[in-house]
Amino acid sequence: MPMDRETRLRLVNLRDDTGVLSLYVNADPRQEGSQPPWKNRLEQGVRRLLESVDGPTRSVLGRRLHDLELEIERLVRPGAPGVGRAMFVPLGDGEVFGVEMQTPLTDRVALAPRSHIAPMFAAWAEGSPSGIAVVDGHGMRILDSRFGVCEEISGLAFELDTAEWREMAGPVNAAGAWGNGQQSSVSQRDLFDFRIAEHLAKFLAAAHTSLEAHVAAFGWEFLVLTGEPELVDAASKSLSNALKTEVVSARHVLGQLSPAKIQEVLAPEMARARHRRDERLAADFAEAPPKAAMGSTPVLEALQSGRVDRLLFERDSVWSGQRIPAGAVLADGIDQGDPDVATAVAEAQLGEQMIGMALATDASVSILGDEVRLPEPAGGVGAFLRW
Repeated sequence: MPMDRETRLRLVNLRDDTGVLSLYVNADPRQEGSQPPWKNRLEQGVRRLLESVDGPTRSVLGRRLHDLELEIERLVRPGAPGVGRAMFVPLGDGEVFGVEMQTPLTDRVALAPRSHIAPMFAAWAEGSPSGIAVVDGHGMRILDSRFGVCEEISGLAFELDTAEWREMAGPVNAAGAWGNGQQSSVSQRDLFDFRIAEHLAKFLAAAHTSLEAHVAAFGWEFLVLTGEPELVDAASKSLSNALKTEVVSARHVLGQLSPAKIQEVLAPEMARARHRRDERLAADFAEAPPKAAMGSTPVLEALQSGRVDRLLFERDSVWSGQRIPAGAVLADGIDQGDPDVATAVAEAQLGEQMIGMALATDASVSILGDEVRLPEPAGGVGAFLRW
């Protein structure tokens, strides 16, 4: 499945009374072993889960795992797509969902009445969907970049019929600035090129409708425009002020480079844009009271009444699930042992409920980047309020 807003909603709303099995693997090709180490970790986690659940659940879980042997084998296969991979299995024979991305995920096995999505949202913080528009004399290339994968999805070719234009040689005879009849140094060739550039600028400005449609269709959190400065300006000047994305202007002339190379060149700029966005969100949140809720109880109350406009988590907080050790097995029957880990698990599960409630009321969810902090009273979670 492509990781987009629709996928997020499906995963957040995935529930099963018998249980939803969530399997995550981080298939890092740099890891070595006689067999993939992530396969060993997944098998150990599933074995531990089977040993820990009660008899009836163990029977259903074992049968479902047997039925999905081929799908699970694909999940751990070294040559399969994606570094980060996940599978969500309703034990009551519901539809199985699989996700692959080039962004790493945390190895984890979880069983609960709902899908375990904390690792997915942590990955969203650094690889969320972004659009890229490469502009040059040929027109505009439009690309979709998400979770380490970049694809060219559309384009607008600039074609100008100059057959009826007269190209004349020699300088232009024109009155000088003071009307003294002095000869201009601008050649007819310069004027010809100027007319082409003028038409190109108008063409790129008119492309705003296509860009705005792509932003809405693909759910881009950022739109990066790159090329020669004057062409980037032309492409961005007519974009709607109501556009629900942040526009980033870059000066890289990338022409006909491959999508993967374009993403590589722009990666530092996109990371800086995310960091700037997160810093602004944190700063605005600090100044937002009384239209802000700080801490779990006020945030939950606001979510229950549909007042939340944007939910915020610190990325390394317990709410985002980042403090749960890699390879952890999560289920009601498993004692985490370490009280800090048990707290992290409980609060991550509460965070997932908050995410579900936010998306159900069409609120945005932001997991802030590394080193971006909310005010201390928030305890790692907060919300901008609608009223």
